[in-house]
Amino acid sequence: MVAEMGLDPEVWEDPMAFKPERFLSGGECGGAEGFDLTGSREIKMMPFGVGRSICPGSGLAVLHLEYFVANLVWKFEWRAVEGDDVDLSEKQEFTVVMKNPLQAHLSPRVKEEQKKGST
Repeated sequence: MVAEMGLDPEVWEDPMAFKPERFLSGGECGGAEGFDLTGSREIKMMPFGVGRSICPGSGLAVLHLEYFVANLVWKFEWRAVEGDDVDLSEKQEFTVVMKNPLQAHLSPRVKEEQKKGST
């Protein structure tokens, strides 16, 4: 099963732990520039398939995800709901999910020109 590859303790150190830093420079994957989503060097995970049957839109999908997340960070101020602590504990469902889902308060960022005009 493809999902089992991502849980192999021989490939991943502490595979059940949520560690996004493993994909950053110097992580156990050899850094962001060293991590291979295509499976052409080694197969550690296959989010888009591998080899001849790899998804032809994977490059575009990753690019759009980066832009989407960048725009969420750029256009909104993110805060935890008052009185609600951020809890990163996990539970296993179809995938690993947060045991207590994150409750976030989003508010549109006010541009500097709008701030000056309102004073």
